Amino acid sequence: MWLSIKEIRKDRKREFLEKRLEEFYIPLINLFGHGSLRHSGLEEEVEKIIVSKRHLCGKRVAGVLPQHFTGRTEIGAEEFYFYFASEDEVKRWQKVADAVWDEYIEVLKEYYNIIGVKNYTLPEKPEWMFKVGITGQLFLPSPSISQH
Repeated sequence: MWLSIKEIRKDRKREFLEKRLEEFYIPLINLFGHGSLRHSGLEEEVEKIIVSKRHLCGKRVAGVLPQHFTGRTEIGAEEFYFYFASEDEVKRWQKVADAVWDEYIEVLKEYYNIIGVKNYTLPEKPEWMFKVGITGQLFLPSPSISQH
C-alpha cells in the first residue's frame, strides 16, 4: 500500500508522542504522584528516567529539570513519599512535577488529536508525594549515583 508523505509524517509523529508518553511522562507522574508504590529502588527509577530519557521532554521541563534526582525513600515507612533535605528542594521538585504534568496534558491532547479522538476526559492531576526528610539517614549518598 502506498502512503503519502503526509500520512508517513503523521504516523511518525504519533509514534514519537507515544514514546514520550510511555517512557517519560507517565512513569514520572506515576512515581511522583502515587503513594501506593512500595518497593525499594524508586529513586533509581526516577534517576534513570531523568538521565537517560530527558531527550523526550519538552522545553518547559527541560528548563527546570535538574541533572540528578535528590529525593530518597524511607524503607519501612507506613506512607510512601520522596523525602528531600529542605523545603526549598521540595518546592523545586514540585515545580518540576508540575511542569511534567502540564507538558503531559499538552502531549496527550496532541496525541488524541492525531489519532482522531474528539471526545475525551483528561486525567486528574495527582498530589505529589514529596516531603522534607526527618532523619539524617535519608540523605546519605545513593550508592548507584556517582558524585563526580
